Amino acid sequence: MYLNCHTYYSLRYGTIKPEQLLAIASENGVKTLALTDINSTSACLDLMRLSKKYKVKPVLGVDFRNSAEQQFILIAKSNKGFQNINAYLSTFLHQPDSLIPERPESVLEDCYVIYPYQKGKDFKLRTNEFLGIKPEDLNQLKFSKWNLHRDQLVVLKTVSFQNKKGFNTHRLLRAIDNNTLLSKLPKSEEGKPNDTMIPYEE
Repeated sequence: MYLNCHTYYSLRYGTIKPEQLLAIASENGVKTLALTDINSTSACLDLMRLSKKYKVKPVLGVDFRNSAEQQFILIAKSNKGFQNINAYLSTFLHQPDSLIPERPESVLEDCYVIYPYQKGKDFKLRTNEFLGIKPEDLNQLKFSKWNLHRDQLVVLKTVSFQNKKGFNTHRLLRAIDNNTLLSKLPKSEEGKPNDTMIPYEE
């Protein structure tokens, strides 16, 4: 299952329409995906409404970030969990200068928490918390204590763009968000060119 999918409701970051994301998932044999737009839940109702047409089961959540820096992902287990995620997100959106911490301050009921491996590898994880392993983390994982605790590891393959053209559009959006020239945009403010969906078997 793809646990970190973005639409263009990830403002000034994502480039995919909600319906297009479902179509791409269907083409690639994906039966379930988690919509986790960056600091937003605006696309969730639209995705839920359209999901039956594409025979894809949607799971809802939020990718919490400070600018382009991923802190953690919250995924709802139920309607109550989704309500809790929205309430938690609102505390940051109503105070624009506040930074999202590396971990949620409290346990959010009916939610899963996924930390990027590089951020969370030194945390003591609770039962509802997991480490997200990206393809580039695999070499380090071999020599990590977490290699022996695979029950708390999940695959974290991000989907933000459909193709290279989408990635180029993303870079323009990031330059606008940072009020800088495209040639001066730091790599830390961009996604990865391979943040695209690949067939489920791969």
